[in-house]
Amino acid sequence: MTKLTKQEVERRLGMRTVEPDELAWAIADVMHQSQFTSELQVDFPRADSPALTLHYFKKGGLRAIIPGPGLTEEAFTQIEQKVKATLLAPETHLVHRMVLFAHVPTEGYWRYRDKLVIRRAPDEAPRPEMVMGRHPLVFEVKFNGSNDPQVRNMRVLREPRQLALLLSLLVPGLTVPPINSRKHWMMDATPGAMRSVWALEHYFVPNFDGYADELSPQSDLPAIEMVATMPSGVLADQVLVLPEDLEQKLDTFMRLGDDDRARLLRAAYWLHHAREVWDISKSAYFQALIQAVEAMLKYAPHRERCPQCTNHLAGPTAYFRCFIDQYAPMRDEHDAAERKTRKLLYDKRSDLTHGTALLSADEEVGFGWHTPKPSYEYELSSEAQRVCRRAIIQWLDEQQ
Repeated sequence: MTKLTKQEVERRLGMRTVEPDELAWAIADVMHQSQFTSELQVDFPRADSPALTLHYFKKGGLRAIIPGPGLTEEAFTQIEQKVKATLLAPETHLVHRMVLFAHVPTEGYWRYRDKLVIRRAPDEAPRPEMVMGRHPLVFEVKFNGSNDPQVRNMRVLREPRQLALLLSLLVPGLTVPPINSRKHWMMDATPGAMRSVWALEHYFVPNFDGYADELSPQSDLPAIEMVATMPSGVLADQVLVLPEDLEQKLDTFMRLGDDDRARLLRAAYWLHHAREVWDISKSAYFQALIQAVEAMLKYAPHRERCPQCTNHLAGPTAYFRCFIDQYAPMRDEHDAAERKTRKLLYDKRSDLTHGTALLSADEEVGFGWHTPKPSYEYELSSEAQRVCRRAIIQWLDEQQ
């Protein structure tokens, strides 16, 4: 075949338009083989005689597509047709439905424009028999689907799950099930059948369809109540309510640039992860909260150095402190107790990050022996969660 230039290959395969992981999949689907030459390079079908080589940036994103000696006209035509049919085809709107969990039941319906819906789970959805538990709700997102099942599945793991994580940041008590299910030893507490069972962590709703053409209508469901201040506790008959400015916050998120959106989603991930590891490690919980804030930081490209010791004058702790002080300032500048708590927050961040300490709850010593330290650290963790979350949400509010 006539030798194609790098620019021609990249143009015809829509490199600047399509998602890099989708493009790599389309190429692999035709070539049937690939070889990862390095963390930043993959050759199709192999390195000794590549047809195409994909080069990536260190921080992600496709940098270049290089045609190689093994590229034939037939193979490139098949790849180009595959890309056009699946990745460059006109948008195909599809709705993905997934089950999320809230700390209280969801009995109503809320819709954000023509993009997403939060609604009551169907009657056949299993529910916990106690007030405190993971109560199911249905979360629907309209996204650009695909007639190709593999591409559709890849896209489901992007925008719908990203918006689910964002909601977990904006709506306290909302959790997203993991992508990969795990097995655990579980207790079957059925009367007369007390036993341990090695079981898969999974939530199943009979007759639940994960895809639809349109968002569900409200029908006879009541509207979910919108409130100015979210409840801080859980009452016996409490149901899910939503922040009254939730639509405004989602509008702001939709207008963010790619970099800011990625930072916010990373922060949402770490805040969600913090809740998931609370029962396993209080230190990991605390550190995940810190990571959520550090995901939001923008470091200066050339930080000033001390002329004597050449160390940076402003390190990660200073950036962290500045972000917290700017977006979650102290409620009372003259409150000595709050000021001390803030200082401990910064100190604990440094100790945990550098591995010089654990929270006392994770030391596994002196079990049952009460001292003030675990109680104080519990209060500190609660304050850290409140402050870190407030700072991140306030940052979002100021991007309007």
